[in-house]
Amino acid sequence: MNKLIIILFLLVSNLLVGQNCSTLFSYGAQFETVNFINQSNVSNAHYWWHFGDGTSSHYTNPVHTFPETGTYLVILFAKDTVSNCSSYYEMWLNLNKYSIDSCSTSMTDSIFTFNNSDYIKVIDNSTNCSGYTVNCDAGPAQNFSSNNWIGLNPGWGSARFLSRVQYYSYDSINGYVLRREAYKTSPYKYSSNVNYGDCSANFEFSVISQDTTRKRMFFEAMNKNAIFYEWEIIGFGNPIWSNNDTISKDYFFNSNDLWLVGLKIEGPNGCKDTVYQNILVRDGITTLVSTDELNLIRNNVSIYPNPTSSQFTIEGLTNPCQLSIYNSLGQLLYTENDVSDSTKKIDVSNFKSGLIFIRIEADGEIITRKILKQ
Repeated sequence: MNKLIIILFLLVSNLLVGQNCSTLFSYGAQFETVNFINQSNVSNAHYWWHFGDGTSSHYTNPVHTFPETGTYLVILFAKDTVSNCSSYYEMWLNLNKYSIDSCSTSMTDSIFTFNNSDYIKVIDNSTNCSGYTVNCDAGPAQNFSSNNWIGLNPGWGSARFLSRVQYYSYDSINGYVLRREAYKTSPYKYSSNVNYGDCSANFEFSVISQDTTRKRMFFEAMNKNAIFYEWEIIGFGNPIWSNNDTISKDYFFNSNDLWLVGLKIEGPNGCKDTVYQNILVRDGITTLVSTDELNLIRNNVSIYPNPTSSQFTIEGLTNPCQLSIYNSLGQLLYTENDVSDSTKKIDVSNFKSGLIFIRIEADGEIITRKILKQ
């Protein structure tokens, strides 16, 4: 009996040790450009960074350029894709962008309760900005004046908003030109510790393609065990809705580049959760791979033929990896875990014609490719 107890204890101990994961990062900053150093201890790691400025990355050690001076809540999420152990680490960063413009931007936010209702306001502390036109975006609302109260509807649930002030110059030749900004991550009843749990509506987002006019964003629920999903993408007239666990959307570059996306879920035990996040869509590539990752699979993978009517081949896979295929609506068409071959053939003869997106995840990194199914 004693031997049996000891054996069971060792088995349970080994299992718990195998599921242990911890997340940690440090950083070095040069003005608004930050080199993040991932110091996590996670086996079979899937990483997702939220930089607090409405952008993100799946790189292990990203080098990210923030949009402007600001106070950002940076969160690194990690998940062991085998044991499903998950963890996170978060840190507030105060960054100042170098500028020779006399306008010096600075802002804070205030989230408070009055008469049993919640509000957010932006406090503009900028100096030497006279002669410029100012715009304030507070949480879910845009184009408000500093110190105005913006009501936070209880239907938001929890949210990770992005607030900002912007200063524009104007002349008859160039029109309005953005000169300076300041940003602030504005968490509202938001907690990172539920992330991949069965009762969480938290979600990842990433850029899967971009050109000179737009970016295509991909949104994916962290919780894969929900019995109900409801996405809401705001800012395109009537909200865009979806009941899949993923959704994708094209965002065109324009002056209104701050968007709001929400996800509601119902967990397997009946629990419910709602999370909203602001995303920032801006022209150019703002996150780069660090120098120690230059030879990752994204540089070696090739997919052919493109276009195709029946099948395609993927070469240069790093083992093991996870392979997923989505259509242009973000619907999952095919998935395979622990792909062990460096070359993989995929039959797409039964897929509908149109663009399909191939997502490959390995060593905590994600790459995407797109091909045309004829």
